[in-house]
Amino acid sequence: MNKPLVSIVLPVRNAEEYLGECMDSIYQQTLKDWELIVINDHSMDRSSEMINRIAQNDPRIRILQNPGNGLVFALNYGINNSTTPLIARMDADDVMNSRRLEQQFNYLDKNLGIGLVSSRVQHFPKANGRERNGYNHYVNWTNNILTIEDHLLNRFIDSPFAHPSVMFRKSIFEQFGGYREGDFPEDFELWLRWMNHGVKMEKIPNILLSWRDHPRRTSRTNSRYIQTKFQQIKAEYINLWLKSEDKLRRRNIFCWGAGRVARKFARILVEAGIQLDGFVDVDPKKVGNPVSGIPVFSLDNLPTPNDCFVFSIVGSRGAREQVSHYLKRKGFKIGLDYLALA
Repeated sequence: MNKPLVSIVLPVRNAEEYLGECMDSIYQQTLKDWELIVINDHSMDRSSEMINRIAQNDPRIRILQNPGNGLVFALNYGINNSTTPLIARMDADDVMNSRRLEQQFNYLDKNLGIGLVSSRVQHFPKANGRERNGYNHYVNWTNNILTIEDHLLNRFIDSPFAHPSVMFRKSIFEQFGGYREGDFPEDFELWLRWMNHGVKMEKIPNILLSWRDHPRRTSRTNSRYIQTKFQQIKAEYINLWLKSEDKLRRRNIFCWGAGRVARKFARILVEAGIQLDGFVDVDPKKVGNPVSGIPVFSLDNLPTPNDCFVFSIVGSRGAREQVSHYLKRKGFKIGLDYLALA
């Protein structure tokens, strides 16, 4: 057996319905020099039996029992027990494209300055419904974020990666820490923390993962993934970013949007220690009526880029693009004078 080049870290918890398809996709990889680290997170179904049967005849597979409880402990335990410099995340209900490991390994091998590489994903099974359409919209959004700059400029809107699509260098995990336990989405927090430390991240513009949606999906069932938790972890890292940017300390901070959803997010920003100096809104009924003591300005009264930095917190479809278009016409530059948070 050749020395493995990549460690696939696969936490498993009650995944018997999809595990066989996931394992088939791993065996079909064109890059064969992998080790698979399966962390059984206290499964109560036939998952353990299925993995044990498969692993009997393949020395590349190691099965670990999660000595703690939950996904974060399982992930950190699996990565700490890996033996290669590269970690490929995978979930037991998803399916790899046959060239995923090969393409991501080659990409990191040729681009030594990149710490993490992902790929475009496809969302399946296709179905209608408001929640499913929301995931489709998210997948379309993240699939259009490819470059280092794209990820930096969009990092505070939403998690820019489908978690099981990433491959990263273990050295980054060791240098800047692994997954944090807490009341927040563990993957989004990790990407924000690593980017805060200057880790460069990109996507290969190919679909290399089929990302399954189903009613038991963790992001649907765990309270760590509700909108408020995303906003709170964003606010933590937005505050760190503002403190690291000396030129922003001399500018007032404005939030574009004074509607109900925007006001709620603004309160979270203030609770994180961010001083807000004003809101901007297109609704004349809101202009001139302070929100929690913070004045609301019209577009015509928005200060110049030299005097303010704008966070766009309007989340309705198409609104982000409209705000960006207006600010650009007024001389604001994305990343330097404004950023979108929703």
